[in-house]
Amino acid sequence: MNEPSQASRQMRVDAQRNYASLLNAARVAVSERGADIVLEDVARSAGVAIGTLYRHFPTRQDLLDAVFLDETNELRVRAEELASAPVPLDALISWFRLLMDFAARGRSMGAAIMAAKHVQGTRIHTSNKAMHEAGKVLLFRAQAAEQIRTDVQIVDVLRLIYGIVMVNEYASDPDGTNRMLDLVIAGIRT
Repeated sequence: MNEPSQASRQMRVDAQRNYASLLNAARVAVSERGADIVLEDVARSAGVAIGTLYRHFPTRQDLLDAVFLDETNELRVRAEELASAPVPLDALISWFRLLMDFAARGRSMGAAIMAAKHVQGTRIHTSNKAMHEAGKVLLFRAQAAEQIRTDVQIVDVLRLIYGIVMVNEYASDPDGTNRMLDLVIAGIRT
């Protein structure tokens, strides 16, 4: 009889708490330092020993992957929640702003994650696709309400948002990304 794998076993309550603390500390560290996070600092911020971090995340890349997966899942959930908002355009714009913040952090997570988004079958690709599909529902609702042009596709708007993040990455204008997103929104409205 085969022993169940570590991943398939239910984590103990304290292990779940440590995992969540590490993930939250890593999200903060990534937002501050990008992929150059110091694992010892993440463990210290989470209130756990470095061995606990390595037990959950054997490599830095494993931790960065988990942060990306956690954030894409959060964006998917937010899109699903916003899908019942009374004003479809407001819901879509709110989600675009969340996505823009995520895109800024995502770029700082490194090339391996950005490349994995495009490799079918990876957890990152699957999670990213599910997040985009949830955003597509928001777009369709705004189009059905005649608030967004019908020729607009979610992939085009997402690329524009990622482009806005890229060109403003080192800009000294802190509100530049919001102004540029406002221009995109004005351009896709009916």
